[in-house]
Amino acid sequence: MSRHIRNISAAMVTAAVLLTAATPALAFKDEGLAATERHTPIFVDAIVLRPLGLMMTAGGIVIGALPTAFVALTRPTDLGKSLNYWVGTPFRYTFMDPLGQHSPVGMMEH
Repeated sequence: MSRHIRNISAAMVTAAVLLTAATPALAFKDEGLAATERHTPIFVDAIVLRPLGLMMTAGGIVIGALPTAFVALTRPTDLGKSLNYWVGTPFRYTFMDPLGQHSPVGMMEH
C-alpha cells in the first residue's frame, strides 16, 4: 500500500512540476509601453513634427516664464509642475521619444 501511495505522490508531484513550467504560456500578454505608442511615419516625424516640437519647446520657455516666476514666488515646491507643462512635455516629445513613436500626452507624466 505504501508503494502505491508513493507512486501516486510521485505522479502528482511530477504533474505539478510540469504544469507549473507550462503556466507562462497561459499568462496574459504584457502590453507595456508598446500599447501606448502611436506610430507616425518617420519622414513626417523628422521633417514636420520634430521642428514643430523644437518651436513648442522654445515657445514654452518664453511663454512659461511668467507663470513659472509666479509659481516660484508663491509655491516653490510646485515649480516642477509648471516647468513640466510648458517645457518638459515638448522637450520629451522632441528629443527623447524615438522617431515615429510618441507617448500620448497623459502618459508623459514621470
